[in-house]
Amino acid sequence: MILDSIKNHKLYAGLGPDFREALEFLSKTDFGNTAAGRYPLKGGVFYLVQEYDTKPESEGQFEAHRKFIDVQFIVSGRERHFYAHLPTLKQKEQYSDEKDVVLFEGSGAGYVLEKGYFAVYFPEDCHMPNLRAGAAAEKTKKVVVKIPFQAV
Repeated sequence: MILDSIKNHKLYAGLGPDFREALEFLSKTDFGNTAAGRYPLKGGVFYLVQEYDTKPESEGQFEAHRKFIDVQFIVSGRERHFYAHLPTLKQKEQYSDEKDVVLFEGSGAGYVLEKGYFAVYFPEDCHMPNLRAGAAAEKTKKVVVKIPFQAV
């Protein structure tokens, strides 16, 4: 898992061309008028623009992916995420190949992502995003870049 400001995107260029291009794209693009939806980048890389009200922790679920690495970037608003290493959680449901998601239950470390910050989640990184950072729900706009995972 990586958590950082998009201002530091060049620090991660060594993770490969897909990471370099994805983080550069996030750092240079104004998503203010981009509608929610799915958009292609290049190769198998694509991104999702999401707009929603953050939800209470009680409605959150830990998730992990096998085919894609998530790069979650906050465009506006803020949200709490929880993180846990996959072996520390109990699998809740079977993996969905169609949705590339498997759900888990357990506990993890929490942190707040604010405008201009991103988190990278690899397949061993369970994450619970989209949660309220405070007592009340907040409107949040987020871009999630999906980078195909290729085991080394």
